[in-house]
Amino acid sequence: MRQQIHSQIKAMLISGELAPGELCSVYQLAELFEVSRTPVREALLQLAREGLLKPERNRGFRVVVSSPHDLDEISEIRMLLEVPAMMKVARLKPAPTDEFQKARTIHERMATAAKAKNLRKFIQADGEFHLHLISLTGNRRLTGLLSDLRDHMHLPGLVTFAESGGLIASSNEHLKLLESLERGDADAAGDIARAHIRRTRAEWA
Repeated sequence: MRQQIHSQIKAMLISGELAPGELCSVYQLAELFEVSRTPVREALLQLAREGLLKPERNRGFRVVVSSPHDLDEISEIRMLLEVPAMMKVARLKPAPTDEFQKARTIHERMATAAKAKNLRKFIQADGEFHLHLISLTGNRRLTGLLSDLRDHMHLPGLVTFAESGGLIASSNEHLKLLESLERGDADAAGDIARAHIRRTRAEWA
């Protein structure tokens, strides 16, 4: 239960449902998720240990504010790591077809969430999709590092993006990346990953 709540709150942080600087109440989130306060409090404490929230005595947890410089640094690191990682995955011999099929299953959930404009489920599927593909490099430290970086992405612009139907375009972009990997086209995979990171940065406030 705690991990499920943790995952959902993290998606709310990334999507901007919980905006930078906003105060999170254990009671309000427990009502939202229709659960007791204990797993919510535990999830918030874990997120505070991860540096995403800051506890405020007798008030709740404040969403950490990232500066534009912080966001530029995250984008730069993603560009340096994810682009060559996707090119490496595209060059794998033999191709990990079973793992690509798992990515397609995750993408189906992403596409469904995009059509429904369900931002929280989209963000969760998006994270699973990217980290699954990164894990195919066989480098668990790289996967862990990029997972940590994704946790610190706050995308308040995604709320408007979702309402305008932008999630469907993003879902299609993910599918094109996967198709390039399945074809073994490393150059296309690198180009798509690079464009995706640039677009994501443009959505940050």
